[in-house]
Amino acid sequence: MNKFLLTIIFLVLAHIASAQTKQDYICLFGQDMSSSGFNGYIFDFNIPDEQVIEHDNNIGIGKANTSICDKDGNLLFYMNGCAVMNKDFEMMPDGDRLSYNVIWQLLNLRCNDGTVGSFQDHITLTDPADEDEFYILHKPKIFNGIGLTDSLPLWYSKVDMTREGGLGDVVLKNKVFDSSVRFLSSYLTAINHENGEDWWVIQAPIDDSVFHTYMIDSDGFRLDQIQNSDYFFTLSHTSASGTAKFSPDGTKYAMYNEVDGLLIYGFDRSTGYLNFQERIIPYVHTGPSIFCSVEWSPNSRFIYTASSQFLHQIDLWEENVQENGIRLIDTYNGTQDPFSTTFFLMAQAPDCKIYMCPTSGTRSYHVIKKPNELGTACEFVQNGVKLPQQSNFGGMPNFPRFRVDEEEKCDPTLTSVFGDAVYYRRDLTVYPSPSDGRYTIEVPDGFDRGQLSVINLDGQIVENKEISSGTLSVTVDITRYPSGYYHVELYPDENVERIFWSQQVVKK
Repeated sequence: MNKFLLTIIFLVLAHIASAQTKQDYICLFGQDMSSSGFNGYIFDFNIPDEQVIEHDNNIGIGKANTSICDKDGNLLFYMNGCAVMNKDFEMMPDGDRLSYNVIWQLLNLRCNDGTVGSFQDHITLTDPADEDEFYILHKPKIFNGIGLTDSLPLWYSKVDMTREGGLGDVVLKNKVFDSSVRFLSSYLTAINHENGEDWWVIQAPIDDSVFHTYMIDSDGFRLDQIQNSDYFFTLSHTSASGTAKFSPDGTKYAMYNEVDGLLIYGFDRSTGYLNFQERIIPYVHTGPSIFCSVEWSPNSRFIYTASSQFLHQIDLWEENVQENGIRLIDTYNGTQDPFSTTFFLMAQAPDCKIYMCPTSGTRSYHVIKKPNELGTACEFVQNGVKLPQQSNFGGMPNFPRFRVDEEEKCDPTLTSVFGDAVYYRRDLTVYPSPSDGRYTIEVPDGFDRGQLSVINLDGQIVENKEISSGTLSVTVDITRYPSGYYHVELYPDENVERIFWSQQVVKK
């Protein structure tokens, strides 16, 4: 291919990328308050060659996580299920206590620690009547006189970005969107109407077999229709146990949890009509229900389902999907980093990858590098994204499906937002564990020279050794440090393939 043609292709791709909306280009994460402040970090897809940015986001961000940028990718505001924060990382006027009710006092919940709210129960949408105003849809936890209930009403708040010198103000808060029924916890998602301005929002009531389909347009919002779901959603099996996503091409809607399985519907963006197509069981569920998630490949061919221990790829191009279209991509490898990195929430990012946070607070995320590829060619890497801080419990940003009408569903000019931060983990042999703090580490075959580190749960290196060529094993002594969990990590100096070895150990 000659240089002139390469230049033309690059310019075309750059034009496509510049025309794309970038309202999901900044994702914010953060732990609870610590002695050093809020240990936060940001994924900024506007800076493709940068790694994850370590940043004090001034609030804990956990289970409930939603944010919004302008169409050029500039952060406008974000929230953690309770507090609405502006682009200067300060709380907006009247931006506290979203979803506030009596359960706050009963559980002593705080706005700043990220514990208020639940997975996929919050989402931010542009007001079709005014591009400077935004709806935040949220489902508050409700106290029923005995305890929490998983059946939730639907509330909304509103942000006006013309207020406070362009930093924004919460002008409406905790207004009732619909309290006529109680909806399933989680499963809150949205997609543009065919006109590209209005929004469709789908919600399912508990212990019923219908969907409530809402329209948000320039006149506000309304219940557009109640339609048959062809499946009965229960409080015990469905609520707070999975997620729902529209396909990137806007033609399908998928819900997934372990017990109910994967429910796939056709979707008409002009009418909001859902048409049940099939129910897929990725694997036979046994034991107690575990929270699961679903995400689509950018080309809308594959659905990925994450179920704690298993990641499956569902190929919708197969004539008989249940028999021939289910592929096990990987099983949880047992990594503790420092806690279990079992599979949890997934989100398709602007760089065409799918990122997955583990169930617990960890120092790494998983990544599907090529989700459009069949089977293991999708290149799923466990613990492939190293974080600058330990994450909060769960929590991926919940965005509506952007770029539905654009030819490219993600940005083809982005490389990796993480640069060289993606490493491929291998098991490291360390023994004995538990121990009094004395360990022997076997140096892997073929390892030349590098650095061995022992790291505590706060991310501090407590022991560091240089490993020279020809070393077969090495001992470390951390008997002077407190009891608990530690990570032993081994990195080679020459690391073209970006491989590292690690193991968690216990000091008695």
